[in-house]
Amino acid sequence: MYEEKDIPTELLATCLPYLVGLMAMELMVGLLLKKRLYRLSDTINNISHGMIEQLVFSLSSKGIEFVGYLYVWNNYALIELPTDSIALWVLTFLGVDLCYYWFHRMAHEINFIWASHGVHHSSEDMNFSTAFRQSIVQVYMSWTFYLPLALVIPPSLFYTHKQLNTLYQFWIHTKAVGKIGPLEKVLNTPSHHRVHHGRNPRYLDKNYAGILIIWDRMFGTFQEEDEVPVYGLVHPLTTFDVLFGQFHHYLYILQRIYAEHGLVNKLAVIWKGPGWHPGTGRLGDITEVPQIDYSQQKYDPHIPAYLSVYVVVHFIVVSIISFFLFSHRFHSYVLHVMVTMFLIFSLQTFAAMFDKKPTAIAMEVTRIIIFLVAEVVCWFIYKDDFVFLWYKQDDEQLLPGINRPVRILRVFFLVSLCWIVGRFASLPSFFASSTKYKSAAASVCKVSAQIHSGGSGQNHKLST
Repeated sequence: MYEEKDIPTELLATCLPYLVGLMAMELMVGLLLKKRLYRLSDTINNISHGMIEQLVFSLSSKGIEFVGYLYVWNNYALIELPTDSIALWVLTFLGVDLCYYWFHRMAHEINFIWASHGVHHSSEDMNFSTAFRQSIVQVYMSWTFYLPLALVIPPSLFYTHKQLNTLYQFWIHTKAVGKIGPLEKVLNTPSHHRVHHGRNPRYLDKNYAGILIIWDRMFGTFQEEDEVPVYGLVHPLTTFDVLFGQFHHYLYILQRIYAEHGLVNKLAVIWKGPGWHPGTGRLGDITEVPQIDYSQQKYDPHIPAYLSVYVVVHFIVVSIISFFLFSHRFHSYVLHVMVTMFLIFSLQTFAAMFDKKPTAIAMEVTRIIIFLVAEVVCWFIYKDDFVFLWYKQDDEQLLPGINRPVRILRVFFLVSLCWIVGRFASLPSFFASSTKYKSAAASVCKVSAQIHSGGSGQNHKLST
């Protein structure tokens, strides 16, 4: 009988440094070719979405992703084949990729699943960092699509292939690689995936493949890259707010349900396509999707270089703390939750700075004070055993030589607090005098008003 501990889950984490290295290489290629493949605000926002997904996932039992598969395998498996069988490996490869295709397709064609998957499509850029842009909620829906495989494929082999499938999809999020010849006929390539992320009307709901593009060719969802893609949602977000980016479409669904008349229509908002409204087909009317305006500017508020450097440095610090949070057990679940909330608040604060929100500086001052107060509280609790936040001297997982970096980190936060407070007189005026910040929440409310007044609003397809 398989248990959760028998499932290999380290592959993605092991490959993380190499994925970051590929991002650095792509950035260098862009600089050499004099092409702007990355924007700082969008890149940090992409990675922030991935970090929040992992932070929230770490709060729940990681077994929630495996419990259904393990239950079916342990109770209803039809046959148990040796895991070193080549035939079984081929079957698993094809099975995982086919199940991913159907999950991915349904994530675009069923509104309440699109509400989670749309997070991945909300970036207006296409680069390796986009692959990190993941939903908090999606994992709790996708696992059901793989359950048929549990009748034949052992959990350890299944999850190995599932991770390999995910890793393959990282490299296809790029504009730096053109078409790759005959392999375009069989594999999902950067060219095919650029189509999938494009919001051009002819590109919507195309190229769902994970590794093999043959599924799209077989099921009629293939589209060649024959015009320059424009990336993002049909109605692009006008904020880097990470939590809003994660949940805005759920808000939209609730508003749609409230606006529609009759129980049948209200339920249809949930299970039909995100572009559906009464009088259209299940997936909506493609003619209602606005044509591409190549002159339209991406959402990219300008902030001073010194503030960008400040955000980058603090983002790196938060990333390091998050890494330790993923890899170290806590003495207390409550403490785990509190540190997770602090890290999420940090990411929200960085997003507010890039959005040039009037509250950004106050949020940053609050964030630093919370960190310093937490240090004092933990010192009071642990006394002589205190090292850093939740770490104690007797922590077996404590890294050797951590004391000096921790002292530097405390000084860094103190200096940051003094600097940000010192700039408090000028920075608020900078944020207030910037281009008027367009609240994303207000945009959604405007859509709701359009629905009430009979306008099409966002009734047409929002997926890309």
